[in-house]
Amino acid sequence: MNNAVRLVIFAIIVGGLAVLAFFKLKSNQEKVEAKVFRRDSNATVYIQADTLKYSPFDYEITYLGSFAPNREAIVASEASGRVVQVGVEEGSRVSAGQLVAQLDTDILKSQLKIAENNLALAEKTAQRMNNAGSTLTEVQVDNANSQVIAIKLQIELLKKQISMATIKAPFSGIITAKYFEIGSLEGPGAQMAVLTDINTLKLEINVPEKEITKFKSGMKMNVSTDVYPEHIYAGTVGVIASKTDATKNYTVKILVPNHSNFPLKAGMYGTVIQSNNINAKSLSIPRAALVGSNKNPEVYVIKDGIAKRQRIELGESNKDRLQVIQGLNENDIIAVGGLVNLTDGIKVTIAEN
Repeated sequence: MNNAVRLVIFAIIVGGLAVLAFFKLKSNQEKVEAKVFRRDSNATVYIQADTLKYSPFDYEITYLGSFAPNREAIVASEASGRVVQVGVEEGSRVSAGQLVAQLDTDILKSQLKIAENNLALAEKTAQRMNNAGSTLTEVQVDNANSQVIAIKLQIELLKKQISMATIKAPFSGIITAKYFEIGSLEGPGAQMAVLTDINTLKLEINVPEKEITKFKSGMKMNVSTDVYPEHIYAGTVGVIASKTDATKNYTVKILVPNHSNFPLKAGMYGTVIQSNNINAKSLSIPRAALVGSNKNPEVYVIKDGIAKRQRIELGESNKDRLQVIQGLNENDIIAVGGLVNLTDGIKVTIAEN
């Protein structure tokens, strides 16, 4: 068998295999297409629908923040001395004016006694000179009187130093840190303790620019926590920031009195719900009617028995409904149930309630 015959036979075999493959693929394609679901263009989908009407719209905005102490101060020493008495421990509650630490004042008290004795002597001397008349010069009398004044100033200074050695709490609160012990040597400016006032706390929340006008100083607000979900705290808006932070939010501080039965701690989280009412009439839709995403919201509008997918713009929201700013009109009929079977342009039948 020559080469030409072999080539002809080979070509016939390859061609046959190609024809067989073509028919096999076509057969498989027909089987797949037969299994693909195709909606009947004449089919009707049953849905639940709602007719839009203007009405007042109530909505809530939730703000999450964390509690901070109302006041916090570092209790420092104003004098030098060794600690001879400890009045607090870390974690203890203190009242305003309560002893935190007492420094040694024995030397200062001795100096005070000496100065008081010197004052008594100087006053007697000055009195005699003032009564001596012309026998003494005016300079001698002035020096005696000046000596009395100088000793009095010295006594005042010593009393002040003794007072500064008694370190007291500037306000009521909790000692959250303590840096000294009995016998430790302290100097002016040495940090002794940290005093934190949590009788009242500040709930700090971040409020966007478009919502900041809804907050007024002195406004009463309810505050809730995950720690005590059964209790509502009575808060009062205290400070509203005059400028935004890096994220273009305003910081609002809400004062919350602590509760003995439901004690809060700094660092815990709290929630404030701002309830509002749009008095002007507004269109709104049930949340169930929304298709798409919050960034690209859409609904199905029903007209002449046909569902048409419609892009809308949303405003505020509450637990059940979404305010519609643009894209819908009063008396528009929208699908609110049976959306899973809807496609753009399909025929629908509105089920009776």
